[in-house]
Amino acid sequence: MNILAVDDEAVTLSRVKHYLKKWGYNILTAGNGVEALEKFLSEDIDIILTDWIMPEMDGPELIREIHNNSKRYVYIILLTSKRETDDLVSALSEAGADDYIVKPFNPEELQARVRVGERTVLLERKLREYNNDLENTVRMQTRIIRQTQEETIFRLLSALEARDKETGGHVRRIGLYSARLAKAAGWTQDKIDDILIAASMHDIGKIGVSDSILCKKGRLTEAEFEIIKSHTIIGGRILGNSKLPMLQIAHDIALYHHEKWDGSGYPCGLIGEQIPEAVCIVALVDVYDALGQGRIYRKALSEEAVLAKMYEERESHFNPDLFNIFTELIPEFRDIAKNNP
Repeated sequence: MNILAVDDEAVTLSRVKHYLKKWGYNILTAGNGVEALEKFLSEDIDIILTDWIMPEMDGPELIREIHNNSKRYVYIILLTSKRETDDLVSALSEAGADDYIVKPFNPEELQARVRVGERTVLLERKLREYNNDLENTVRMQTRIIRQTQEETIFRLLSALEARDKETGGHVRRIGLYSARLAKAAGWTQDKIDDILIAASMHDIGKIGVSDSILCKKGRLTEAEFEIIKSHTIIGGRILGNSKLPMLQIAHDIALYHHEKWDGSGYPCGLIGEQIPEAVCIVALVDVYDALGQGRIYRKALSEEAVLAKMYEERESHFNPDLFNIFTELIPEFRDIAKNNP
């Protein structure tokens, strides 16, 4: 147990050092608060005994600096000649000391209070170690749950892939593109993790569209196109009324991912900021990926042609601010597409 004793009175400091060494503690000393703070920051200190009134930096100020600069728990005992109740309350509550000893001190009292400090330090550190282990366990379990959710969702989406051969790779890429764009837009990691999965469910409503329309090679009739458009409503119904944040995001994406910034989209004709940011993210990457991939009813466009077409619609179809961020990420999107065919 390492103890730092701080006092500008040489006699008091010598007595403290004598007794603590006698009781088997490792002792460091300092003659003022500034020197003590330097030693504290360079050594592993467990307990501090500090005088109240000292030049350059007094005891309470030293205690505050220690609390501000240490992540480890340190037990602090304030040595003081002040005996008034208000002073002692101030030492414990305002300065942040754990205990105090009135000078001149009795060796037996000093030993008893230091031993209390030693037990407290050991218990506190065991508690912190337990909490760290618990946090690590929770994080690990959270990762397992997240991985289970992701795998389950992708396996369920394979039902779409069996009907619509383009869907499988597309849904994986949309999730990865969306997560990267969300990160660049400043989202928190929790929300990024959510959109990674939620974006992949953007077309889940297609499960309610008949094969004859979904897989039609020719141009759709106006009536057939209206049926295709209904996949947004179907997806919203499938994912609606959930209390899980990830599924709430997925609901918005499934329902609104064909909305346009100027209000000309479907199914609700939302305009501008009415469209949730998650939806705006998916709208961008969905168009980017869909136009760059061949479909049964059309050939794939080159990336140059895709970006040119999207640029023409940057203010009518897309959130302009997100569009600017999106264009900076194109090299990364190419790598994602290459690794997720």
